[in-house]
Amino acid sequence: MKQIDPLRLERKNENTMRMSRILVLAASLSLTHSFIASAAERPKVKDVTGLAELHLEADEYYFEPAFLRGTPGQKLKLEIENESATLHSFTIPEQNLDMNIPPKGKVVVEVTFPPSGMVRFFCKFHAALGMDGELLTGDATPQSVSPPQ
Repeated sequence: MKQIDPLRLERKNENTMRMSRILVLAASLSLTHSFIASAAERPKVKDVTGLAELHLEADEYYFEPAFLRGTPGQKLKLEIENESATLHSFTIPEQNLDMNIPPKGKVVVEVTFPPSGMVRFFCKFHAALGMDGELLTGDATPQSVSPPQ
């Protein structure tokens, strides 16, 4: 019968433990990356329920905040400040809103949240570049994505 060398057996066990630790670390890094990536894909929604006024930033091809959640029929006065040197607009065709925002200028508009779902707002000059956002009610989820660049 062949005799087992205890030192060799101990080294083999150490190698197995190292490999197990590496695999556990790799799995946890993969899960962490998945969690962070899915969180990054979900746009931030600002709850404006009960507010009468809100400051909205228009900058280089984005609005911030871009997604506003309110109550059906809620009216909200937006002070929109264009922090860029580019002409932008704040446009909601369903509400007959189409206001140019001069470079480094401000405008004030009043919006009304829809009875349900969402209404999209956008810059008519830069919508193709992702400069848009939404007024959301109920359990509506953001459809467009316009993160700050």
